[in-house]
Amino acid sequence: MAEGTSQQDNATSLKDMKKFERWRKSLQYMTGLGMSETEQTAFRKDLDKELESYQCRQCEVWRDNLMKNSASVRFMVEHLGKIGREVKREDFLCMPCDITRSGGFSPEDGILLCQNRMNSKTHQEHTMVHEMIHLYDHQRFKVDWFNLRHHACSEVRAASLSGDCNWTREIQRGFYTFTKQHQACVKRRAVLSVMENPNCKSKEEAERAVASVFDSCFADTRPFDEIY
Repeated sequence: MAEGTSQQDNATSLKDMKKFERWRKSLQYMTGLGMSETEQTAFRKDLDKELESYQCRQCEVWRDNLMKNSASVRFMVEHLGKIGREVKREDFLCMPCDITRSGGFSPEDGILLCQNRMNSKTHQEHTMVHEMIHLYDHQRFKVDWFNLRHHACSEVRAASLSGDCNWTREIQRGFYTFTKQHQACVKRRAVLSVMENPNCKSKEEAERAVASVFDSCFADTRPFDEIY
Protein backbone atom coordinates (compact mmCIF):
# COMPACT_ATOMS: atom_id res chain seq x y z
CA MET A 1 0.00 0.00 0.00
CA ALA A 2 2.82 2.38 0.94
CA GLU A 3 4.70 1.53 -2.26
CA GLY A 4 1.61 2.27 -4.40
CA THR A 5 1.09 5.58 -2.62
CA SER A 6 4.73 6.50 -3.16
CA GLN A 7 4.50 5.78 -6.90
CA GLN A 8 1.36 7.88 -7.15
CA ASP A 9 3.03 10.74 -5.29
CA ASN A 10 6.04 10.53 -7.61
CA ALA A 11 3.79 10.64 -10.67
CA THR A 12 1.93 13.66 -9.29
CA SER A 13 5.19 15.37 -8.45
CA LEU A 14 6.56 14.75 -11.96
CA LYS A 15 3.35 16.13 -13.47
CA ASP A 16 3.59 19.24 -11.32
CA MET A 17 7.24 19.71 -12.30
CA LYS A 18 6.31 19.53 -15.98
CA LYS A 19 3.56 22.10 -15.45
CA PHE A 20 5.97 24.41 -13.64
CA GLU A 21 8.61 23.99 -16.35
CA ARG A 22 6.04 24.78 -19.02
CA TRP A 23 4.90 27.85 -17.09
CA ARG A 24 8.51 28.97 -16.64
CA LYS A 25 9.28 28.63 -20.35
CA SER A 26 6.07 30.38 -21.30
CA LEU A 27 6.98 33.31 -19.06
CA GLN A 28 10.49 33.47 -20.50
CA TYR A 29 9.10 33.33 -24.03
CA MET A 30 6.60 36.15 -23.40
CA THR A 31 9.11 38.40 -21.63
CA GLY A 32 12.15 37.49 -23.71
CA LEU A 33 14.17 37.11 -20.49
CA GLY A 34 16.37 34.09 -19.83
CA MET A 35 15.74 32.45 -23.21
CA SER A 36 18.08 32.60 -26.19
CA GLU A 37 16.83 33.23 -29.72
CA THR A 38 17.40 29.55 -30.55
CA GLU A 39 15.38 28.48 -27.51
CA GLN A 40 12.61 30.92 -28.44
CA THR A 41 12.44 29.44 -31.95
CA ALA A 42 12.32 25.89 -30.59
CA PHE A 43 9.64 26.82 -28.04
CA ARG A 44 7.56 28.52 -30.74
CA LYS A 45 7.77 25.37 -32.89
CA ASP A 46 6.62 23.27 -29.94
CA LEU A 47 3.68 25.61 -29.40
CA ASP A 48 2.75 25.39 -33.09
CA LYS A 49 2.85 21.59 -32.97
CA GLU A 50 0.68 21.49 -29.85
CA LEU A 51 -1.81 23.91 -31.39
CA GLU A 52 -1.99 21.89 -34.61
CA SER A 53 -2.52 18.68 -32.63
CA TYR A 54 -5.27 20.31 -30.54
CA GLN A 55 -7.01 21.73 -33.63
CA CYS A 56 -6.93 18.34 -35.34
CA ARG A 57 -8.44 16.59 -32.30
CA GLN A 58 -11.12 19.28 -31.97
CA CYS A 59 -11.99 19.02 -35.68
CA GLU A 60 -12.29 15.23 -35.46
CA VAL A 61 -14.39 15.34 -32.28
CA TRP A 62 -16.76 17.89 -33.87
CA ARG A 63 -16.89 15.83 -37.08
CA ASP A 64 -17.90 12.68 -35.23
CA ASN A 65 -20.40 14.53 -33.06
CA LEU A 66 -22.00 16.31 -36.01
CA MET A 67 -22.34 13.07 -37.97
CA LYS A 68 -24.32 11.67 -35.04
CA ASN A 69 -26.29 14.71 -33.88
CA SER A 70 -26.56 17.38 -36.60
CA ALA A 71 -29.88 17.21 -38.45
CA SER A 72 -28.45 18.84 -41.59
CA VAL A 73 -25.30 16.68 -41.69
CA ARG A 74 -27.30 13.49 -41.13
CA PHE A 75 -29.77 14.60 -43.80
CA MET A 76 -26.99 14.98 -46.36
CA VAL A 77 -25.40 11.65 -45.37
CA GLU A 78 -28.78 9.95 -45.79
CA HIS A 79 -29.49 11.46 -49.20
CA LEU A 80 -25.99 10.76 -50.47
CA GLY A 81 -26.62 7.15 -49.51
CA LYS A 82 -29.83 7.17 -51.53
CA ILE A 83 -27.89 8.03 -54.71
CA GLY A 84 -25.26 5.38 -54.08
CA ARG A 85 -22.58 7.33 -52.20
CA GLU A 86 -22.09 6.08 -48.66
CA VAL A 87 -20.39 8.69 -46.48
CA LYS A 88 -18.13 7.67 -43.61
CA ARG A 89 -16.11 9.63 -41.10
CA GLU A 90 -12.99 8.79 -43.11
CA ASP A 91 -14.38 10.87 -46.00
CA PHE A 92 -13.70 14.00 -43.92
CA LEU A 93 -10.03 14.85 -43.52
CA CYS A 94 -9.01 17.40 -40.89
CA MET A 95 -5.90 19.33 -41.94
CA PRO A 96 -4.42 22.84 -41.59
CA CYS A 97 -5.11 25.26 -44.48
CA ASP A 98 -4.24 28.78 -45.56
CA ILE A 99 -6.50 31.70 -44.66
CA THR A 100 -8.48 31.62 -47.92
CA ARG A 101 -10.66 28.60 -47.12
CA SER A 102 -12.38 26.62 -44.39
CA GLY A 103 -12.94 23.46 -46.43
CA GLY A 104 -12.73 21.86 -49.83
CA PHE A 105 -13.95 19.01 -51.99
CA SER A 106 -11.99 16.81 -54.35
CA PRO A 107 -13.51 13.90 -56.30
CA GLU A 108 -10.30 11.96 -55.71
CA ASP A 109 -9.53 12.86 -52.08
CA GLY A 110 -12.92 13.54 -50.52
CA ILE A 111 -13.78 16.41 -48.18
CA LEU A 112 -11.22 18.64 -46.51
CA LEU A 113 -12.03 20.32 -43.18
CA CYS A 114 -9.60 23.10 -42.35
CA GLN A 115 -8.91 22.45 -38.69
CA ASN A 116 -7.26 25.85 -38.11
CA ARG A 117 -10.08 27.84 -39.73
CA MET A 118 -13.08 26.58 -37.74
CA ASN A 119 -14.46 29.30 -35.48
CA SER A 120 -17.04 27.04 -33.84
CA LYS A 121 -18.84 23.73 -34.16
CA THR A 122 -21.60 25.53 -36.07
CA HIS A 123 -19.02 26.84 -38.54
CA GLN A 124 -17.76 23.29 -39.05
CA GLU A 125 -21.33 22.05 -39.45
CA HIS A 126 -21.96 24.55 -42.26
CA THR A 127 -18.65 23.63 -43.87
CA MET A 128 -19.45 19.90 -43.80
CA VAL A 129 -22.86 20.47 -45.36
CA HIS A 130 -21.36 22.83 -47.96
CA GLU A 131 -18.80 20.28 -49.08
CA MET A 132 -21.32 17.43 -49.03
CA ILE A 133 -23.51 19.42 -51.43
CA HIS A 134 -20.54 19.48 -53.80
CA LEU A 135 -20.20 15.72 -53.29
CA TYR A 136 -23.93 15.29 -53.96
CA ASP A 137 -23.70 17.32 -57.17
CA HIS A 138 -20.65 15.38 -58.30
CA GLN A 139 -22.34 12.06 -57.64
CA ARG A 140 -25.73 12.90 -59.11
CA PHE A 141 -25.00 15.36 -61.92
CA LYS A 142 -21.47 14.34 -62.98
CA VAL A 143 -20.11 17.86 -62.63
CA ASP A 144 -17.14 18.89 -64.80
CA TRP A 145 -15.26 20.95 -62.21
CA PHE A 146 -13.12 22.63 -64.87
CA ASN A 147 -16.24 23.98 -66.57
CA LEU A 148 -16.83 27.35 -64.93
CA ARG A 149 -20.61 27.22 -65.32
CA HIS A 150 -20.79 23.75 -63.77
CA HIS A 151 -18.54 24.87 -60.93
CA ALA A 152 -20.53 28.07 -60.44
CA CYS A 153 -23.82 26.19 -60.19
CA SER A 154 -22.54 23.89 -57.46
CA GLU A 155 -21.04 26.84 -55.56
CA VAL A 156 -24.35 28.73 -55.70
CA ARG A 157 -26.21 25.70 -54.36
CA ALA A 158 -23.63 24.99 -51.64
CA ALA A 159 -23.50 28.59 -50.41
CA SER A 160 -27.29 28.87 -50.41
CA LEU A 161 -28.20 25.54 -48.79
CA SER A 162 -25.44 24.96 -46.23
CA GLY A 163 -26.06 27.82 -43.80
CA ASP A 164 -22.98 29.71 -45.05
CA CYS A 165 -25.10 32.75 -45.80
CA ASN A 166 -27.37 32.96 -42.81
CA TRP A 167 -27.76 36.32 -41.10
CA THR A 168 -25.45 35.59 -38.17
CA ARG A 169 -22.57 34.44 -40.38
CA GLU A 170 -22.88 37.55 -42.54
CA ILE A 171 -22.81 39.86 -39.53
CA GLN A 172 -19.65 38.10 -38.35
CA ARG A 173 -18.10 38.80 -41.76
CA GLY A 174 -19.06 42.47 -41.54
CA PHE A 175 -21.88 42.49 -44.11
CA TYR A 176 -25.12 44.24 -43.11
CA THR A 177 -27.36 44.05 -46.17
CA PHE A 178 -31.03 44.37 -45.25
CA THR A 179 -32.55 43.56 -48.66
CA LYS A 180 -31.82 40.31 -50.48
CA GLN A 181 -28.97 39.64 -48.09
CA HIS A 182 -29.03 35.90 -48.74
CA GLN A 183 -28.83 36.22 -52.52
CA ALA A 184 -26.05 38.81 -52.31
CA CYS A 185 -24.02 36.55 -50.01
CA VAL A 186 -24.51 33.52 -52.26
CA LYS A 187 -23.37 35.42 -55.35
CA ARG A 188 -20.34 36.90 -53.59
CA ARG A 189 -19.15 33.61 -52.14
CA ALA A 190 -19.78 31.69 -55.34
CA VAL A 191 -17.69 34.22 -57.29
CA LEU A 192 -14.83 33.92 -54.78
CA SER A 193 -14.85 30.13 -55.14
CA VAL A 194 -15.02 30.13 -58.95
CA MET A 195 -12.09 32.56 -59.04
CA GLU A 196 -10.00 29.73 -57.54
CA ASN A 197 -10.74 27.49 -60.53
CA PRO A 198 -7.56 27.08 -62.62
CA ASN A 199 -9.60 27.76 -65.78
CA CYS A 200 -10.83 31.12 -64.45
CA LYS A 201 -8.79 34.04 -65.73
CA SER A 202 -10.36 36.93 -63.81
CA LYS A 203 -12.97 38.03 -61.31
CA GLU A 204 -15.09 39.29 -64.21
CA GLU A 205 -15.10 35.84 -65.79
CA ALA A 206 -16.16 34.29 -62.47
CA GLU A 207 -18.95 36.88 -62.12
CA ARG A 208 -20.22 36.09 -65.63
CA ALA A 209 -20.23 32.36 -64.90
CA VAL A 210 -22.18 32.85 -61.66
CA ALA A 211 -24.65 35.28 -63.25
CA SER A 212 -25.34 32.90 -66.14
CA VAL A 213 -26.51 30.08 -63.85
CA PHE A 214 -27.66 31.90 -60.74
CA ASP A 215 -31.44 31.89 -61.14
CA SER A 216 -31.80 28.21 -62.03
CA CYS A 217 -29.18 26.94 -59.57
CA PHE A 218 -30.41 29.12 -56.69
CA ALA A 219 -33.90 27.70 -57.23
CA ASP A 220 -32.59 24.10 -57.21
CA THR A 221 -32.63 23.09 -53.53
CA ARG A 222 -32.17 19.33 -53.97
CA PRO A 223 -31.97 17.29 -51.81
CA PHE A 224 -33.58 19.85 -49.45
CA ASP A 225 -37.20 20.87 -49.89
CA GLU A 226 -36.25 24.48 -49.27
CA ILE A 227 -33.28 26.65 -48.31
CA TYR A 228 -31.80 25.39 -45.01
